[in-house]
Amino acid sequence: MAYPFHDHWLTETLRLRESLWGPLDDTAEVSRARAQGGTLEARLFTRSRLLAQREGLAANLQRWQHVAKLVLLLFSVLAVMTGGALAAGALGDGSRPVNLTLAVAALLGLNTLAFASWLLSFVVQSGATGSLLGNAWLRLTRRLARGPDAALLPRALLELSARNRLTRWGAGALSHWLWSLALLTAFLALLALLAARRYVFQWETTVLSPDTFVTLAHALGWLPSLLGFPLPPAETIRASGGQITLPDAAQALW
Repeated sequence: MAYPFHDHWLTETLRLRESLWGPLDDTAEVSRARAQGGTLEARLFTRSRLLAQREGLAANLQRWQHVAKLVLLLFSVLAVMTGGALAAGALGDGSRPVNLTLAVAALLGLNTLAFASWLLSFVVQSGATGSLLGNAWLRLTRRLARGPDAALLPRALLELSARNRLTRWGAGALSHWLWSLALLTAFLALLALLAARRYVFQWETTVLSPDTFVTLAHALGWLPSLLGFPLPPAETIRASGGQITLPDAAQALW
């Protein structure tokens, strides 16, 4: 029989508490667990639930989870704001041409760094969770969720996750959710800005050749082209250096 993660978390927290501060008086709880019958695992989880209710640990766990969800919501709101700011910063107010190189770097740089840091976590352990965003979420939750056993709950969560090899994947899911949310918000904000304003796109360089931007544009546009987005022809890319005015159709391709 599979038991909820909540039961495993409570049991691990009680184990840590008893290992640090000594065994609890569980005579009544053990008797009730034995009376309910079942397997040894079932009786252990019953004892944990009864002790957690008696000691207030169950209420502390609910409060900790509530704070953790609020922190995740705060991080999600910040990701949405970041995505909108990236889109607005990449395109500007339309009063001057959009530098394609800087716009691509602004839109994809943050997400690329977040993804690269997650890949790096498989080689270098960074903090408790192996993820910068995961560590930030855990630290802020610890700071806000004060009270009895507040320090034991995240420790039990980390030890339980590490035992089942879930720590890095859980932190990775958090990181991927936040940067994906930022990228999706940036994409929607780009669509809104492109629909409301007229923009002129061009690449600028002092030392690179036009063919460099042809290669770059085709590399970045390969995956979107599979989804139906047209790629600018090589002639259009070479002509987008700002020396000549491109027609509206070419701007729409960009």
